[in-house]
Amino acid sequence: MPNRVENNMRLRWRIGRIIAWTLAKPLFNFKVLGQDNLKKDSAQILVANHRSNMDPFFVALASGQEVYSMAKQELFHINKFFKWLILFWNAIPLHRGAGATEAIKKCSELLSQGKTVVVFPEGSRNKYDELMQPFKPGFSYLAINNQVPVIPVAISGVREVWHGKLSGLIDKDIAGLSKPLKLKNSKGITVRFGKPISPNGRSNNHNGYEQLSMVVQKDIELLLKEAYAI
Repeated sequence: MPNRVENNMRLRWRIGRIIAWTLAKPLFNFKVLGQDNLKKDSAQILVANHRSNMDPFFVALASGQEVYSMAKQELFHINKFFKWLILFWNAIPLHRGAGATEAIKKCSELLSQGKTVVVFPEGSRNKYDELMQPFKPGFSYLAINNQVPVIPVAISGVREVWHGKLSGLIDKDIAGLSKPLKLKNSKGITVRFGKPISPNGRSNNHNGYEQLSMVVQKDIELLLKEAYAI
């Protein structure tokens, strides 16, 4: 298990993380790279690619600290177990349209308290044979307005390995995939954390949000190319 654990991590989170790591390491050949790029006990936004409903769980586990993740409202209705699971891991309901304002406000409050927030800016799971879908710049708004760094996060192997082990338990549309991406060497799940990206100097307007979004997406693409045979 990675050594770094946030000092103010709640007890239930510590216990849950120990149990989860004990299961994930042998079952999914779970690996974490670049964890030293994360800040400790200060606000940051982890921005990750999205190919499975289990992505928030693996990012949280890899981070070594208690985090809060935005999750679309539909995920709270998959089944009772999954609702309990994502609430345990601090999921924040994200409603579509005007309802997204509440989630953004909640994330800003958490960042002001020095918490870590996880965002999946593709908006929905990438079900296709591509690295990522275009990013929505909502996380850039959070980063620039709260002046907190963004950490690029690349998750690889979740869709491939998860469905090989526990097909159909959570993600139900695996059969609808086009040709899947191919992992290079690892047959496990890996979370890679990139270097922090500062929002300093970015304009607090649409252009600034778009520019930061593009920079972060490019960094995640580079991290993903380390995992997939592109």
